[in-house]
This record gives sequence, C-alpha cells and structure tokens, in this order.
Amino acid sequence: MLAAFSFAPQWLVTPMTAVLAWFLSFTGSYGLSIILLTLALRVLILPLTIYQTKSMKRMQEVQPLMKEIQEKYKDQPDKLNKEMMGLYKSQGVNPFSGCLPMLIQMPFLYAIFAVVNNFKPEAHHASPIFIGINLMLPDPHFILPAITVIAMFAQSYLSGMGNDPNQKMMTYLMPLVFGYITFRMPAGVVLYWVVSTVFGLAQQAIYPGFPRLTGAQGPKGEAKRQ
Repeated sequence: MLAAFSFAPQWLVTPMTAVLAWFLSFTGSYGLSIILLTLALRVLILPLTIYQTKSMKRMQEVQPLMKEIQEKYKDQPDKLNKEMMGLYKSQGVNPFSGCLPMLIQMPFLYAIFAVVNNFKPEAHHASPIFIGINLMLPDPHFILPAITVIAMFAQSYLSGMGNDPNQKMMTYLMPLVFGYITFRMPAGVVLYWVVSTVFGLAQQAIYPGFPRLTGAQGPKGEAKRQ
C-alpha cells in the first residue's frame, strides 16, 4: 500500500497539505488536525459514498432473484444473460453503478495517505505525539492497528457479510490483512484510516442501516426483498 503513495495526484496533495497545515495552525495538535482533515474529506465525498451504498443495497435486494435466474438457466448461457439484463432493467439496477463512485474516490484516498505520510509537523512547530503515540512512526503499542481490525470487522459483521458463505472468509481475512499493513505504517496514516472507517460505520448505521440491526437480512446475509 505504501507504493500507492506514488500514484497520489499532486493537484490534490498540495491543497490537502495546506488544509492540514491550516488545521494545525489553530489546533496545535497534529493528531487532531489529521482527524479534522479526514472528516472534511469524508464529508466532501459523502454524496459519492451514499450513492455507492444505495447501489450495493439495491444489488443485495435483487440477489435472490438473480440466484433464481442463474439456477433456472444455468445450462443456457445466452438465455441467462438475456434474463439477467431484463432483471437489471425491470428492477432499475446497474451492476456496475457501485464501482464508479469507488473509482472516483481513489485519487482522494491516495492523496490523503500521501499527505499524512509525508507531512512534517515539526516544520510547523508542532509535536508529532498524539495520545502518547508518535504519529510519524509505526504504533509501538498496536492500539491504532487493533482499532482498525475491530472497526473493519464490525462493519463487515453488521452488514451481514459473515452470513454469506461466499463472503465469510473475506469478513475475517480483510480486517486482519489491513491490521498487518497498518502495523507497519506511520501511525498518522493509521489514524486517518481509523477515523475514516469509524465515519463509514456511522454513515452506514444511519443510512441505509445495517441489515443485522434493521432485520432486513436474508438467510445468507443478503437484504430481504421489500
């Protein structure tokens, strides 16, 4: 993931660095400035993430119908494709609609990672220490990586992914993978990831709500048909 910093667009990195420095100028806290920058970015891309969440939820809702068609026409690929396209059209679903917002978000994510990874708080007369952690170095106490794992697992679990056999392994594996990656990253970058993930949890809990909390979950983790 560190290699991804080289893809960060400078037209985003430069203003984000300036905003981080501006937050630091009146907060005096490097950690708090990272939190504020993360929240500002998440609010900026909120319309995209809401659109993506709506698209994913709609795909979950039609999942039972898709499975019925796949089972019925499994030996007729041409008929299967035709019926699937008809289902997408009748239900107003675009299977690729959830990907576009994610692609649009990627430059912002690369940029903020690069900003936090390269920012020097000492140059702004601020300490890199936040809640006892040097944000310029990997977290020696594993606090932030542990929170990352817990938050990501909670997001997957509450979304019902753990009930789907096809996604169950990813539910447990991805948080551990990210935990290992963040264990080796500067703690400031991990702080960004923690805040962003928790923001995502709050956003999903409010809209459209977690299937496990709303009772809108099918037997394999998919949302029930309305």
